[in-house]
Amino acid sequence: MSWRVPVDCGSYQPVADFLTRAFDPAQTASVAQELASSSGPITAGAGSPYAALWDRLSTAAGGPAADVAKDRVPMPQDVPILAPKTPDNPLSDDDHIKRALEMFGHLRDITGIADLFIAMSNAAKREKRGHPDEYRITVPAEAAQAFADMADSTYNVMLGMPLAGMFSFGSGMQHTFSRRFSKTELHLGFISELFADFSLTDVAKKQLDGILKNFIKSLGDVTIQSEKTGSTVDQTIRVHQAMATNISGSLEHPIYEYLPRTRIIYMHIDASTWKWATNKANHEESTFNMQYVVVDIDLNVNRWLAAKPQLEAIFQEVTSQTFKQYGKVKFPVPIDAGAK
Repeated sequence: MSWRVPVDCGSYQPVADFLTRAFDPAQTASVAQELASSSGPITAGAGSPYAALWDRLSTAAGGPAADVAKDRVPMPQDVPILAPKTPDNPLSDDDHIKRALEMFGHLRDITGIADLFIAMSNAAKREKRGHPDEYRITVPAEAAQAFADMADSTYNVMLGMPLAGMFSFGSGMQHTFSRRFSKTELHLGFISELFADFSLTDVAKKQLDGILKNFIKSLGDVTIQSEKTGSTVDQTIRVHQAMATNISGSLEHPIYEYLPRTRIIYMHIDASTWKWATNKANHEESTFNMQYVVVDIDLNVNRWLAAKPQLEAIFQEVTSQTFKQYGKVKFPVPIDAGAK
């Protein structure tokens, strides 16, 4: 999978191109002028040529259950995790939380633009197959493709252009996971595998389990065709952190800088595993099989803030929502990793 590749947005390419220009500091003034013009490239609201995008993002703002209620695959799950303050960090606990929440606000906002690109990328994929309408996740023959498109679009949008220009990248790692679980062990076993690096207390793990259970619960009635050998159900989740780093190099006089980081986890879950995991009536033990890729990306806050006013104005034209309104339900309250 390639990084920093432009995202194909099909018939929505004019919107994508306009957004791409808004990411470019050299084009800020011209983008602002076009937005102020009544003959600008984007028409607002449900009656516009972009009504399907408006509907998709309006529904997604209500969280995964709202998407599922419309027979659609949910937008990617966001999981913000607040790390405890280290002993040498001179900030007070309140100031630490304040700075961290500021970083989470930036991550919440840029995921709004990411979700707009994801919706356009998904539409382009369907257009190429001659299937312009949304796939229905209650139709087994369509559900697996819906999940595959959402997971692939999420991964490629977050790591592709133009969003990639806002981030610096860590190295990607591929993993294979296969372990036998009872149903009661499944959630915490899954969390222990994917979130091992986050040093979560047992209380924090329960908070995280609550977010993931709500996501899985919303998919409880989804049926995936699993007869084909090697078939998978694909998911991509975004785990958000506020990284506090001592940039002074001194332990006696530390200076901490806070950095917003997103971890992309792109999973290929064996279809029979998915069927077992989401089947409330099946209480037998089974082996959970999946492969997954992990990539960490760090947001350049200054670059983001320079582009944000134009990007949010375009987002509002398409969705009739601000970033904060869009993320109010969809972007959860951060989990306290050190909760007692």
